[in-house]
Amino acid sequence: MDFKNSAMKLFSNEDPIDTYAGPYVVRPGQLDILVRTPHTYEDAVSYADKLIEGCAVMVNFTAVDKETRNRIFDYMCGVSYIVNASISKVSDSIMMYAPARVDVEKQVAKKTSWLGR
Repeated sequence: MDFKNSAMKLFSNEDPIDTYAGPYVVRPGQLDILVRTPHTYEDAVSYADKLIEGCAVMVNFTAVDKETRNRIFDYMCGVSYIVNASISKVSDSIMMYAPARVDVEKQVAKKTSWLGR
């Protein structure tokens, strides 16, 4: 059994699969991360479906107005509560919704000057 199937067996109760059909892979068999920019409130439904399926979803709110942003945020927070997902603020306009089995760690970037001080 190869590494991918071993990892899938560890994190899933289903039989291991040989092909991957997800949108983006961080590590094969580990986690799918969808990075999306919604344009309407209806776009959030597909993001919520992916979160329910166990994918992490990163939402960039730059393409929507404040009212639509709040509606999408509230909807995704409700779905996150139901599936016990975590919510992390990546930046002022980007939120990360991750399933319960995923630990999200925040690390502050080290700032150095061009002189190396």
